[in-house]
Amino acid sequence: MRKRPQQQRSRQMVETLVDATARCIVENGLDGATTPRIAELAGVSVGSLYQYFDGKEALIEALVERMAADIAKGLKRLPMEPTGNLRDMISAAIRFGFTLLNSGDGLYVELVRNWHRLPTQKVADTLQQHFLELARLYFLKHYREHPVENLQVRTFIIVNSTIFTMVRLISQDHPLVRQEDVAEGLIEMIVGYMESGPQAA
Repeated sequence: MRKRPQQQRSRQMVETLVDATARCIVENGLDGATTPRIAELAGVSVGSLYQYFDGKEALIEALVERMAADIAKGLKRLPMEPTGNLRDMISAAIRFGFTLLNSGDGLYVELVRNWHRLPTQKVADTLQQHFLELARLYFLKHYREHPVENLQVRTFIIVNSTIFTMVRLISQDHPLVRQEDVAEGLIEMIVGYMESGPQAA
């Protein structure tokens, strides 16, 4: 971002441009989203757009950052108490993920299909940090029932395996497997892995 918005008007302009970027991607696809089209949807000149962003890539990065923040907020609202049932907590998180990916008028689907071309590190980091903290709280509370070692390793494997699986499924035009079956499979895999006892260092 070229210009850090300090005043309310500038912050509003940045939000308007990021909103327009999302709409442009929905309407034209990632490749069809151009700075002139984004500026037109935002109701500003291309010159005004470039006062705040270096170009399309910077706009998309801002959009992905906002999505990461929205995902973090959504995850925090889920009923995931450390005293709760592990399967229920994991099920809530997996179903939240699929609901999110299927929402947004096709925005998430288009971005997921182009995941490898986007600055998605922050999204993955947000998810990983959230679930690591949740796992810490849960397994500290239930250590006698489920003595887990290398929690950070397990969380890293779970989060990244789950993201990859969900991204692969959502990005397919005609998947060979049902989303509900994949969700159930992910829940079983994660619960089994987390409850499987200590892992050798």
